[in-house]
Amino acid sequence: RKGFLHLQLVMIGLILFALGAYLVFKRRAFLTKTPNRKALFNTQALIWLSLFLALFAANQMVGGFGLNSTVGWIVSIVMLVVGLGNAVVGFIRYRKIYPLAAEEPTNTPS
Repeated sequence: RKGFLHLQLVMIGLILFALGAYLVFKRRAFLTKTPNRKALFNTQALIWLSLFLALFAANQMVGGFGLNSTVGWIVSIVMLVVGLGNAVVGFIRYRKIYPLAAEEPTNTPS
């Protein structure tokens, strides 16, 4: 039982970290003016939001909160699949956008 509590605390920490990272990258995308860098930061925000969703679903499944019914399990499984699927799509998009953003000049004076 003690190990389970530690697992729950680790999961909650990862969930909060993913949510914080999402907010950081969303803010960076909002403040960025160049289009490719904006797309890059939005993609990173998508990846973190997807991981937040997947971790939240996994935490729900491990903890068993609200999973007394079949509907609860179906919702958790759908959240997990959608979160992981969006993360994979985000990684693919990131690999395509990164070279374009690396070549793009920054808006800092030289």
